Amino acid sequence: MLVLGGAATLLSARSVVETLGIAGYALVALVSTLPTLLAVCDLGVGAAVIDAFSSRDREHMLRTITAGARTLLCAGSTIAVCGVLTAASGATDSLLDSASGADVAPCIAVVAVLFGCSLPLSLGGSVLAGLGRYHFAVLLQGAGTLLALTVVLLGAAYDAPPAVFVASVLVGQCAAGAASLMLAGRMLRLRLLRVVLFPLRRSPGTRIMQLAGPMAVIKVTSAVAYGADRLVLSSVAPPVAVAVYSAGAQLYAPASALVAAAALPLWRMFSRHRRTSPQAPRRQLLQLTAYFTAGGLVISVLLVTAGPTVASWMLHDRAAVGPGLMAAFSALLLTHAVNYPVAMWFSDPAGLRFQAVRAVLIAVVNLAVSIPLAYFMGPAGPVLASAGAHFLCVTVPCHRRVFSRRGRAA
Repeated sequence: MLVLGGAATLLSARSVVETLGIAGYALVALVSTLPTLLAVCDLGVGAAVIDAFSSRDREHMLRTITAGARTLLCAGSTIAVCGVLTAASGATDSLLDSASGADVAPCIAVVAVLFGCSLPLSLGGSVLAGLGRYHFAVLLQGAGTLLALTVVLLGAAYDAPPAVFVASVLVGQCAAGAASLMLAGRMLRLRLLRVVLFPLRRSPGTRIMQLAGPMAVIKVTSAVAYGADRLVLSSVAPPVAVAVYSAGAQLYAPASALVAAAALPLWRMFSRHRRTSPQAPRRQLLQLTAYFTAGGLVISVLLVTAGPTVASWMLHDRAAVGPGLMAAFSALLLTHAVNYPVAMWFSDPAGLRFQAVRAVLIAVVNLAVSIPLAYFMGPAGPVLASAGAHFLCVTVPCHRRVFSRRGRAA
């Protein structure tokens, strides 16, 4: 389903390029990815929900979901209101230099409202992961991508404004999230969608900050580190550079999602392992690291060999996506793949705090290096900065902590 979703994403991008041109595609890609810079995602709530399900205590699960839903509803409402006010104030023109114009403000408003709605609905994927049914969440995400493609094709057929194309991805995400909550609710025999949308009617929640706090820091800093690439390019390069980067990122996204989906079940497995033994299963982690490294290499080779052709086709050959950019994305994917098993082991509060500190370093190093590399290397520069920062600041320290003689188990 991820392959089908990736194909739908490519067709969506090609339709946007055909309808709006390269500059229009750069605008849609830039604005539609702004939510990553808001750096909230699920505020780490998903980590607490998945961990709660490993306890097999139904009341604890429900309290955790309730607490998380309250947090995400407040965050989503705040983002929606702030986004609309920002769009109305005209402040977006100074933020998006290479994409300024009359279409920016409505795009920002639409993204803010839909992203705010998607936050509480994103709990559906976390609940399914906690139930050991994450493959259903992946299938529903693929269906959401197909819905996004439908919105894009309809928008292209009727010459819709850019705001419609910007909204397509988030519409698909909201639909997938709602469907995930309904499916998980049926499995739990609980009206889960109502619990999430109206959490104030439920019993008190439970404390989730010991997991959600460090996980939120990780997501915040990761969003700043990786989400700022397009803004950096928009400031130092013409719109075509943003379009080329976005085309490469369209191929990287499903490949990265595939590796992440394969890693997520390890969270639940390791959480249950820690309840019986605090010692890190080093032999198992070595085997898993080897498997993920091999899988990452296979996907990386495909990105480098087939990626430039597919990405250039997506842009109607109006801009060239070279193998250098796809090699940079392959390096970024490989650094994550190598680290995923160890990162999933560090899913307890102490491990997440350890990763959170390293994630802050990523944001600082990546942003400092991305600007000069973007100026001298173009679209590939920020990607290489991200890959290098992740490898040095996260992958190496996490592996040393687990496998070195002085490394601690937790």
